[in-house]
Amino acid sequence: MALAPIAVPRIISARSLGSAADALLLADATPRRPLGRPIWGGVPIRKEATTRSVIVARTVRNQTINLLAQKEGTGTYNKIWYQTDKGWVHSGYIQPVDNKPQTAADAIPQTGAWGELSVPASAARASAAPKAYARYWMYYGCTFKVLALVSGADGKNWYRISDGNIGPIMYLPAEHVRVIDPAEFAPLSPDVPAADKRIEVNLRTQVVTAFEADKAVFTARCASGVAPHGTSRGNFRILLKLPGQRMTGGTAGDADFYDLPGISWVSYFTGTGIAFHGCYWHNDWGAPHSHGCVNLDSDDAKWIYRWTMPEPKYDMKWLRPGPGQKGTAVKVF
Repeated sequence: MALAPIAVPRIISARSLGSAADALLLADATPRRPLGRPIWGGVPIRKEATTRSVIVARTVRNQTINLLAQKEGTGTYNKIWYQTDKGWVHSGYIQPVDNKPQTAADAIPQTGAWGELSVPASAARASAAPKAYARYWMYYGCTFKVLALVSGADGKNWYRISDGNIGPIMYLPAEHVRVIDPAEFAPLSPDVPAADKRIEVNLRTQVVTAFEADKAVFTARCASGVAPHGTSRGNFRILLKLPGQRMTGGTAGDADFYDLPGISWVSYFTGTGIAFHGCYWHNDWGAPHSHGCVNLDSDDAKWIYRWTMPEPKYDMKWLRPGPGQKGTAVKVF
């Protein structure tokens, strides 16, 4: 289906900009989110934004750090570094996150709702209890179906969730989940004729660009498939979309195996299972990393999900083009 769980930021994305090159230039700026979740333990924090600088500290996996600024330092394809309280860390090993505890919804509709993790990390457990078996770890931006609001063994509110089309029923503390407002599924640029929308994926530059007629309206750095699972070149159309999905592939025990829950804003464009989608297991934009899919920051994947045809619908998990309808054109070159 998609991706291999390989190492790890994005560089930048921009919307409504005419020049993709200009959109991807990075000046010193505040990172898009205030915290960073180290994807691996022991990521070096250096005195300066270069691999030649002295190491002053190391991160602890999943223990968040403050992201104070970002700038271009040394690197091959990804030169973005984050400033922390102790020094500079390369962006490729840090997922930018937020920590926004939520108030439980009054009720969940009988048809369910969509939710996303709003804290850096949380264990999805086999029952609504703090010490129940952790089936999976979910990370910031993971998206899934919320089935019901339940009272946990700790007397607190929990959500019963289903992770996409496959996988077990699990439970998350309600304070860790933001129930997504249906308004966030509203299509983007609905007034633009469907035939005038298209997406181009440049595998050489690892850049995704969306066009309305001949105007570029969105551009983002990506991570495509790494050999021997390179992203297919050619002309395609969006075939199937899901707000959230668990993806699995390979054989357990093999280096190629992956089992990734809560992958967000999935837009398939080939019959072999290649899609645009969000990514939380790396943040290393600008070079191939995936098992064939086009990895994007969750915000960018959501933009594509909302902008492309078929138009998103909150109450539909599997979204396909209707009779006489064509999905948005995708060119990979």
